[in-house]
Order: sequence, then structure tokens, then C-alpha cells
Amino acid sequence: MPHEAAEADVADVAEAGVADVAEAGPHGRILRVLDRLLYDAQFRSAFVADGPGGMRPPLDADLIEVFDRVDLTELRLVGRNIRSAVVSGGTGTGQGLKGAFARTLETIRERHGLGVNAVAELFLASAQFQYFRDVPYSPRGRGLTLPECFHRFMAAGPSFDPEGTLEPLVHFEAASAIARAIATGAGATFDVTLRGAAFHGGVFCAFRDYAEAPAAWELHPTMFLAGAGRCVIGPAGRPLFDALTSVLAGHDAGMAPDVRAKLQQRLRSWGLR
Repeated sequence: MPHEAAEADVADVAEAGVADVAEAGPHGRILRVLDRLLYDAQFRSAFVADGPGGMRPPLDADLIEVFDRVDLTELRLVGRNIRSAVVSGGTGTGQGLKGAFARTLETIRERHGLGVNAVAELFLASAQFQYFRDVPYSPRGRGLTLPECFHRFMAAGPSFDPEGTLEPLVHFEAASAIARAIATGAGATFDVTLRGAAFHGGVFCAFRDYAEAPAAWELHPTMFLAGAGRCVIGPAGRPLFDALTSVLAGHDAGMAPDVRAKLQQRLRSWGLR
């Protein structure tokens, strides 16, 4: 059943998180447990039910003493607030999952019977969420946007979609959300590693033909371009995208002058030159 598989996913992550604590120094060990308490609902529920002394695998004695002082009411509240921000949006999370992935979440609900809160809990407990720019000590420099982290989560094959069949739809919605975030001028606050994306002349550029997507999704070859204050998302062929990115990157010396002029004019009309 999908719900049983989802619960197993979270349990595996939680157990691995506790086991890793033994490998870190005192400060790191405290941070790792705190991280799981904040982001992993099942780990948090077990902590509330059994206390730090009842965790499995068990915590070391010094950590039991530290976490025995945790205010359980405050812990539950903070956990709910984090999930709410991830689902509905807020400072740092932008639109949230509901705003950025409306089609994906609806498809998950229809196919697998999981609501947005259940999906969010799995996402929060995943290794992919740890790359989010608002997670302290992100393993990737400035960190990534929430949409890109969610794309990574879905592409990795969560328990309810182990083959990653929804990845093309998630990619489309993630690329759109990233482009819009860059257009707000927030691009300097996060990294972008999304498949098929690069920066040319300071402009975010991505393209995908979505040939593997089911026809029912109506995903067509799409170009994503974004700079501060400007965002262009729409159907395009690969030759046009490549020509535009060549102009943006300054690699257009071999183009016919009239072709280059038309491409430059198009970019100017979009506010990207």
C-alpha cells in the first residue's frame, strides 16, 4: 500500500539519521539529532512518545541528557510550522509545494492517494531536502531552491513513485518556479543545478523537449529564460534556444549578421539584453 511504503521511507531515514550521530563530534551529534527532530515527523513522533531515552537506535547517554530538556509542545509547533511553510509558502520557501507543483500534487493524489501534507512529510525527511538553502549547514554551499530540491526528491524515486515516472512533470514545474524566482532578483541567494539548465550572459537558460512525458500531460518542447525582472517561459524548438543562448554567451561570431540582429532584438524585447 502507498501509505505503508511512505511510512517505511521515513522510518529508514530516521534510523539512518540516529545511526550517523555516533560518527560526529559532540556539536555535530547534537545538530544531527536536532535536524531530525525538526524535519522528520516520524522521528519527532517517536521522540515525543518515548522520550530521548527510548529512541531506537538508542541515543548516547550525553545526548539523552541534552534532549531531555526539550519542550515537547514547542517541538510539535515548530515541526508543524516548518511543514506549513513548505506546503503553503513563506519566507525562503516562495510559493511552497502547493503553489509551485499544483499539477504534480494533483497527479500524486489521483494515482497514489497521498495528500500534500503526506508528500511534504516524506520530502522533509529526505536527503534531498537537506540541500534546501534555508536548512542550516546545507551540504551544498548556498543551497538550492525548494522547487529544485523537490525535483531531486521526485527524480530519486520516492516510495510512492519508485520509477520516477512523474519526473518530467515535476521538472517542468520546477524549472518554471526557478525561472520566476530568478526574475524576482533572488538568484544571488541560491545555486542552480537543475538538469538542462545553465547561465549564459547572466541569464538563466533551460530547455527540455519532454518527449518521454505522456501525451495527457500536454508538455511540449519548452524554453525557460530568466534574468532580474524578466522571465520567459514558452514553447520553442531546440535550434532557436541554442541560437539565443549563443548570442547571450557571446558565441555568435559565426552567425549571419541579419540572423544575429533578429535574435538580439528578440532578447531586447524580452528585457534580457
